[in-house]
Amino acid sequence: MADFLVHLGAELQVSRNTVAAYRSDLERLLAEADALPTREQIDRHLTGMLRTHAPASVARAAAAIRGFFRFLHAEGLAEEDVTEGLLGAKLEQKLPKALSRRHVEAMMRRQPTGDLGVRDHAILHVLYATGCRVSEVTGLRTTSVIEEHRMLRAYGKGNKERLVPIADAALARLRIYLQEVRPKLRRRAICDPGDVLFLSRTGRPLDRVRVYQVVKAAAAASGVDAACSPHALRHSFATHLVAGGADLRSVQEMLGHASLQTTQVYTHVDHERLREVHTRLHPRG
Repeated sequence: MADFLVHLGAELQVSRNTVAAYRSDLERLLAEADALPTREQIDRHLTGMLRTHAPASVARAAAAIRGFFRFLHAEGLAEEDVTEGLLGAKLEQKLPKALSRRHVEAMMRRQPTGDLGVRDHAILHVLYATGCRVSEVTGLRTTSVIEEHRMLRAYGKGNKERLVPIADAALARLRIYLQEVRPKLRRRAICDPGDVLFLSRTGRPLDRVRVYQVVKAAAAASGVDAACSPHALRHSFATHLVAGGADLRSVQEMLGHASLQTTQVYTHVDHERLREVHTRLHPRG
């Protein structure tokens, strides 16, 4: 299993979070096994998971198990791949939970107080202005901000680099943070954080949990009663772009989606706009 996880991270460039999730899935399967499970045992295991886990978790576990047995067979460590044809739980396609423009504007309009407030405000603007994932935001470097071209360099899944346009308003917040706040936070660090962009109160690189807390606190302080998270801001970024007329290929590139099929979900989120287009353009609208 350790060799398989190294193969995922080093050769396939799978993200650390996915590797950790696959490790957990495989440890659950192999916890009490004296030998490699049979197909029947794997089927029972996944069926049992359906009683206690969400379909998405079961589908991921099935993917981890399939990948593991495929690896064993390819390396000559198993005579056959017993998971051939194994399917995960069928997932219902869920529409993204996007915030309304009014809610986003309320969060962005608040004036920050104190150094950490300036940092948090910059984080909010980056999340909504670029659609970056929370892991991409925590991985940003000071060199990621290409101010003269109004671009941000982000590293997504599989460590794939992409350039995302960033609005002047977000750049202005980043500039204030970089010039006035980050140097103070860095001086508090016991260990040099290097050129990590967003730092904690003690000068350490900011983690995902803290970014979630920043977004939730900003939503509560702005009177936003909808569920809010960094991923909700990413969904809002894409939803508002598509609603404004952006083409899916451009949105796909900005989001860092490997497949256009993943991005196509955003074509279903603005029914009001579709009705308006139909009324305006159809001969009998």
